[in-house]
Amino acid sequence: MQTILQQITAIDGVIGTSLYNEQGKILAAACPLILDEKQLGTAAGTVLDCLHALQIPQTLVTMDLRFAEGRLMVRPLTGAYISVLCSKNVNMSMVNITLNLALRKLEQMLPKPGAAPAAAPVAGGAHDGMPLRIAHLQQGDVSSSFDQLGMVAVSQATAKHISDFFGKTSKKMKISTEAGGGGVFPVMIINDVEMQYENALVIGPGIERKLKVEEGARVTIELA
Repeated sequence: MQTILQQITAIDGVIGTSLYNEQGKILAAACPLILDEKQLGTAAGTVLDCLHALQIPQTLVTMDLRFAEGRLMVRPLTGAYISVLCSKNVNMSMVNITLNLALRKLEQMLPKPGAAPAAAPVAGGAHDGMPLRIAHLQQGDVSSSFDQLGMVAVSQATAKHISDFFGKTSKKMKISTEAGGGGVFPVMIINDVEMQYENALVIGPGIERKLKVEEGARVTIELA
């Protein structure tokens, strides 16, 4: 299911996708690192409350909620729902085509009503870590205050790669250097329009001194 959701999230303009049952339990998700399972569960519960308040859960075909800067699509499956969070300028034709194909596949994978749920695999268990290069934030790209707060940063694209690699999300990551140093740091997601920071860990001077690394150095990350 994770792979199918990642195909939806890979569409330009799609921010994240989550699949949850009728009780609001997250079954799978492909979302940026800044969204954890607890937050996704809260969002799922809010959507379900909305459906029940409108008395439409049995007749729902599509619910499309539009906001100033984006939109949220909700589609039903047998005993579950899928939510797709998009930017306001997303190509909805592409989203609908991909979503229709995904729903057919997901219907075959969802547990039948009354069946015991399959044990969920431990995400990231087979990984020793994900390698990234060190990059310095170019002046004027974004406020460097994250460095003063003891944070590191990754681009939206890199955040998606990390989520795909580990099969989960986290607000913190453990960083290990080739010299044996490292630490655990909170992560900020930055907008990288020119794709300068893809597959890079962006740090400021404070974290650079703490890790004792230079631009271009290789580090290994794990989710904390």
